[in-house]
Amino acid sequence: MIHKTRAIILGIVKYSETSLIVHAYTEKFGRQSYMIKGGRSKKSRTKSNLFQSLFLLDMNVSHREGKNLQTIKEVQFSDLTPRLNFETHKQPLVLFLAEILSKVLKEEEGDPQLFEFLSNHISYMVQVEILPKAYHLNLLLNLSRFLGFYPNDNWSVENQFFDLDNADFVSLADRHVHCLNANMSRLLHTLLQTQLSEINEIDLSADEMKSILRAILNFYALHSHGFTKLKSLAVFEDLSDF
Repeated sequence: MIHKTRAIILGIVKYSETSLIVHAYTEKFGRQSYMIKGGRSKKSRTKSNLFQSLFLLDMNVSHREGKNLQTIKEVQFSDLTPRLNFETHKQPLVLFLAEILSKVLKEEEGDPQLFEFLSNHISYMVQVEILPKAYHLNLLLNLSRFLGFYPNDNWSVENQFFDLDNADFVSLADRHVHCLNANMSRLLHTLLQTQLSEINEIDLSADEMKSILRAILNFYALHSHGFTKLKSLAVFEDLSDF
């Protein structure tokens, strides 16, 4: 049976001499993999350049429950982003976020609210020429809400240390090895309190940006099974203008 669904491309893998396997997060079916036979051939009707990381696509797919590889019948750019174009300076961020999404998006069932959240953020990335420096921090924290481990923002003078294990702020007496220090905890609290439209108002140094990102990634590693070392992290940090 043929279904229409929107999709976010997570990555591709070369298969055989001319084919591709496309990994995507779809609005209707969640995480899916698609075989594109002859996708790298010059004669292919389905051009491989459509399947770039974080591209938003409209697809007609043949879907069979329990099948590891599904089939794409037709594909085109989504109406939300008819001309996707991630500028060169955004590419490290695109690859970094795509790798994270590839690790944490595992469910093979649709979640329209999560898809809408991601598609809105991707559209924002495309449309805004200069992204807020802490854009990725805002996205990762809000994404954790859909993944089931959003931090409980109970920061106070008494509870100044964020407990990575239990996802809330604790007192000095309850502090342990998996707690952030007071400065990082306060920064996390500030990020949790700040909307994306106001994120540039937070004054973060380059060292603080890197430290709080590492803290958030450690938080993900503790709460998302299979969240292993990111290959793109070093490149993203080296090329980002914090």
